[in-house]
Amino acid sequence: MRNCCGRPAPEYQKAVLPLLEAEFDLFPNLKAVMLMEDVVKKMFNRIAKKRSGRNVIPSGSTYKLRGGAFYFGDVRVFPSCIMTGGNLLIERSKFEMASADIARMPALLKA
Repeated sequence: MRNCCGRPAPEYQKAVLPLLEAEFDLFPNLKAVMLMEDVVKKMFNRIAKKRSGRNVIPSGSTYKLRGGAFYFGDVRVFPSCIMTGGNLLIERSKFEMASADIARMPALLKA
């Protein structure tokens, strides 16, 4: 999802939303999605709102939302921190948070 959501410009987001929806539909056995950036969370919420009438991830700081269990149908949705760029050098806690989120996913795949 990150590649489709790479730019925060509203016109770009509107243009790629159908592509992102189609990409999501290519994975019918999907068990978990990790949303690793605010723009990605916004785009995923747009898909969810279009399909179900409500957002999956509430607004708020990612670090405060991480402990919640969010679902889009049967798919577990993890709001998480971005894993690239200079932010990791400045805020080591983001790396630790994202690593912990990734570590929780295998248990979901076994269920």
